[in-house]
Amino acid sequence: MTNSIKRLIFILLLILTIYLFYLSLPFIIDVFKFLLKMIIPFLISFTVAYILQPLVVFVNKKVKRRSVSVFIVVFAFLGIIALTLYLIIPHLVDEVKVLIERMPEITEDIEQMLDDFAAKLDFLPESYRPTFDNLNGFFEETIQNISNLPKKIVSEFLSYFSIIIVIPMIIIYFLLDYEKILCYFRDYLTKKNKIHFRNYLGELNQTISSYIRGAFLVMIILIVTCTSIFIFMGLDFALFFAIIIAITNIIPYLGPYIGALFPVLYALIDSPSKALMVSLAVFLVQTIESNFLTPYINSKQIKMHPIIVIFALLVFGSLFGILGMILAVPMLAIIRITFKYYNPFQKKVSIDQV
Repeated sequence: MTNSIKRLIFILLLILTIYLFYLSLPFIIDVFKFLLKMIIPFLISFTVAYILQPLVVFVNKKVKRRSVSVFIVVFAFLGIIALTLYLIIPHLVDEVKVLIERMPEITEDIEQMLDDFAAKLDFLPESYRPTFDNLNGFFEETIQNISNLPKKIVSEFLSYFSIIIVIPMIIIYFLLDYEKILCYFRDYLTKKNKIHFRNYLGELNQTISSYIRGAFLVMIILIVTCTSIFIFMGLDFALFFAIIIAITNIIPYLGPYIGALFPVLYALIDSPSKALMVSLAVFLVQTIESNFLTPYINSKQIKMHPIIVIFALLVFGSLFGILGMILAVPMLAIIRITFKYYNPFQKKVSIDQV
């Protein structure tokens, strides 16, 4: 069999495999979502363990016993979360309630603003003008989603309540055996002469842990900074908008624009000058974050072309929504490192050829 025929058979099999994968994609997505829900407490625990591990190491230098260090760090972490929720959640709930109550007034202001803007575009056909009636379907859906947001949060919290309870215990066990697990795998792979695979897991662990810790720290800094700036500027729902900016900031390239859209549009209802001030403030914060804070923390450097990142955001976002866009960057990092160590397109050089 000639090389041309082998190549043709390979291409046909590849096309057939892609087609079968496309046909089974809905089933694969459903299975993946089910498995993700099953392992979500372990994923959350791993994430928190990644974040807390350096603190455990630091405390362990003072206390000398790892079990005591783990309990100190975990209970301090849970105490900070409880105190933060106690101080923030009531204020955040009040902001959301006021936002829902003012939604008719906000909708009326948006309608007037859009109609005034559309009147200046009289050269366009009426069906293409950005009037409120043309965009009414979008606003109705948005208002409905915002109105149902508290109910969704409560229902989701109740459905995952049992998972939330066991997460602290899983975190403790992970942190207690964190170094033992790493040493076990390192020694086992070394004995089996799997040095290449050991290095692969080491770089994977370092990259993902660095990303998670950096992203978490950046979120906290953005929430505190944006909330303070919005309160100083007299913008309502400062904490609510700051949390949106911090969460969407995880999404590279597109996230800062998505997060800034909400406070800028709300400020535009008050006055164009206030919207301009808010947009400049958010732009300044995002510029400092992307050019100084994030490079210093070193959390988002996945060393891939921006076009590839944007393509991954679109793919993961269309499949899994906002969660998919948030997970796109760490998944890309995993794929990049995997191809670095196990590139199927790289020709292996045999010993005779060396």
